[in-house]
Amino acid sequence: MTSQLAVLVGLAVTDALQVHDYVQLLFEKDIVLNIYNALRLCHGDDLRALHGAMLLRVEEKPAQLILSFSHGRRLAIDLCDNAYNGPEALALHVPGHPTMVWN
Repeated sequence: MTSQLAVLVGLAVTDALQVHDYVQLLFEKDIVLNIYNALRLCHGDDLRALHGAMLLRVEEKPAQLILSFSHGRRLAIDLCDNAYNGPEALALHVPGHPTMVWN
């Protein structure tokens, strides 16, 4: 099954922000991914390292979502019940399309 996040593959991150209690990744084409769940950036812990990196692959598993970027960076998002900080794990905003929510 193809992940709904496949729309991001091949796009570069234009900004990566910590906004209060969640992370916001801004991509080319004005696409925004808000991440509300616990996450881990492999090969470093500074989200700014994702700026300019291209998303190469999305792996969506029942307990984890892995975003693999250029420069060897990976972002692992925990989808287990205890990783939720609220009702949603993620929200994907693509201009001209309904918002996709993982809950």
